[in-house]
Amino acid sequence: MMNFFHIFSSKTKRRSRESSPEQNPLTSPLLYREKEHALRKFSFSELENATNNFNRSQWIRDGQLGRVYKGSIKPPGGQGAPLVVEITKLHNIHSMQGHEKWLAAVEFLGDVEHPNLVKLLGYCLVDNKKARQSQRLLVYEYMPNKSLEYHLFNRELPPIPWIKRLQILLGAAQGLAYLHEGLETQVILGNFNSADVLISTQNFRILGFRED
Repeated sequence: MMNFFHIFSSKTKRRSRESSPEQNPLTSPLLYREKEHALRKFSFSELENATNNFNRSQWIRDGQLGRVYKGSIKPPGGQGAPLVVEITKLHNIHSMQGHEKWLAAVEFLGDVEHPNLVKLLGYCLVDNKKARQSQRLLVYEYMPNKSLEYHLFNRELPPIPWIKRLQILLGAAQGLAYLHEGLETQVILGNFNSADVLISTQNFRILGFRED
């Protein structure tokens, strides 16, 4: 099990996975094909362009999975204003552990949608043996106001009003309840803390998959 959350699958799902043919866990698209209808698949060049070739000026933070950048992508269908997103470029991608963390996010968060959870929008997978290039990336909705941890411990910011703190706690509790009880596959988020609560302009959301 992953050290950032625990996943409990139903017996039916477990039997179906055991009966499936063996695949290379680092390359098989079958492992996340069922989620493709909910997630957008990006090319590596798209995400390079979105972040100005992963320029340092686009850097947001360094998470457990990798470096997180702010990016701007075309909306689905290519029509409309650009969409601002957060793009996590995984490090340690040549290890099984790094790939499993990326795969867990794609498999289990692709269909998760709740007003108090940060939405995973898409992913990028590159395995080019000839060019010896391998990449794993995740694309999330952009949360412009950083984390609850940032607002609690940054002395340059005014204290958060108590009514706002209660609203944040309620939103986080609703997100956790959905992960724990609202999904067919139960997800238990371990070591939950204020760094996992991100603040948008109008809402408070938690990371269903720990990055920091």
